[in-house]
Amino acid sequence: MNVLVVDDQPEVVQGMLSGIHWDRVEIEKVFPAYSVKEAQSILTQEEVDIMLCDIEMPPSNGFELLRWAQKRKPNIVCLFLSAHAEFSYAQEAVKLGGIDYILQPAPYEEIENALIRAAGRVQEASKLRRYYQYEDYRSAAAQGEGGQEDPGPVRRAMEYIRRNLDKELSRGQIAEAIFLSPEYLSRLFKQETGGSLSDYILSERMRVAHSMLADTDVPVSLVASRVGYSNFSYFSQVFKKYSGVSPGEYRAQRRKHRNA
Repeated sequence: MNVLVVDDQPEVVQGMLSGIHWDRVEIEKVFPAYSVKEAQSILTQEEVDIMLCDIEMPPSNGFELLRWAQKRKPNIVCLFLSAHAEFSYAQEAVKLGGIDYILQPAPYEEIENALIRAAGRVQEASKLRRYYQYEDYRSAAAQGEGGQEDPGPVRRAMEYIRRNLDKELSRGQIAEAIFLSPEYLSRLFKQETGGSLSDYILSERMRVAHSMLADTDVPVSLVASRVGYSNFSYFSQVFKKYSGVSPGEYRAQRRKHRNA
């Protein structure tokens, strides 16, 4: 596992290189960078799993660097370092999917513990990618096809949504499950499907609700629960707005059509 340490203060970078017990964190390589531009060059040429990154690095900053990196390495895990305890900074760090926001100066042990958590995130992401690759290979083999291909983050997000329709689904929750930042997932989803993540969640919930209402005798309240609505009245409102009729009317129409 490799780490990129980025800070425009050389003494900070050198201090971390010598002060952090990298063997405790089980890090193989540590790349130092003293500017956003230098960090971009390393990210282009090297395999980097974790980025330990300062925020203020004029003329750019760590947030811009992470946005740039996520387009090229969507699974990169970032820890932000800053000497400024500003809420707006912490808020932006969370929005971008940074898994920690460490105020400097911080004990090296605190940074080590944050790196251990980041390494765990990288390992879990790797396991998940291998799982999806295995499942896709099994599916292709069953169809008499060869080859193995990563389904990609958008498809993984879709699969996660379909498996969890009975739960409350937020953008942050879905992004965390497939190890992306919420902002990047939304942008990628819109780019590849032309629609928003929330629209897809709604369409999947309504698709399952339509199927259950048409093909089963399950009470409407249980149908609502199955597709993630704990409030029956709210489910009915959403269903009618989406379908033009209430759940009960839709079921009656389908039965009448089936018996005609």
